[in-house]
Amino acid sequence: MARIYWLPFIAALFVSSCSFVNREGAANVRPTQTPVPVVSSTPPPTPEGTPEGAAGMSATLVCQSVDPGEYDVYKKQTFAIDFEPFRNSCFVTSHNPEFDDPPMESQFAIFKNGKKVFDFPSQFNGVNFGCWVDAVSFQDLNDDKKTDVIVVSKCQAKSGDYNENTVYINDGKGFTTREDANTQLGEFKSIKQVVDFVKENRSMFF
Repeated sequence: MARIYWLPFIAALFVSSCSFVNREGAANVRPTQTPVPVVSSTPPPTPEGTPEGAAGMSATLVCQSVDPGEYDVYKKQTFAIDFEPFRNSCFVTSHNPEFDDPPMESQFAIFKNGKKVFDFPSQFNGVNFGCWVDAVSFQDLNDDKKTDVIVVSKCQAKSGDYNENTVYINDGKGFTTREDANTQLGEFKSIKQVVDFVKENRSMFF
């Protein structure tokens, strides 16, 4: 009979010992390493018509070091370009150094080998104070195999900022624009909106 009384005690001791081993084993297990998040180093896209890859980035850095005289280069809207009639050139936006945020009294031109070679006509559709460049794109708007220029801009007024957008047509020698057509672009805030409107209303601009 004594053996029967000892059996439950031995069984309990065995279970306790197993539990102890399991806890000890668990303590020696290294926790799973938390994955390190991958941060993308892909640079933001540049406007169409600019050189691609490392060469394009290097060329843009050169363009951003151009000396526009009394004005400062606005690097966010300065790009290397490579299309006729301005191969290996720079679209340079500059602004009055007295205004940084926003960069008012902006102007834009094409430079080549550090020198200005083309001034865009009717910038900001004739508004000559309080304007700055918000976005630029270089693409063929009328399928003539020539790269045109779209400039989305803002200007300050007492009632608040408003858009003053401009489309420049490549005629093979330079760029021309139509202020009467550009007045139809005032409600648009993005390059895509301007491009879509121009392509749907080509007779206004060409």
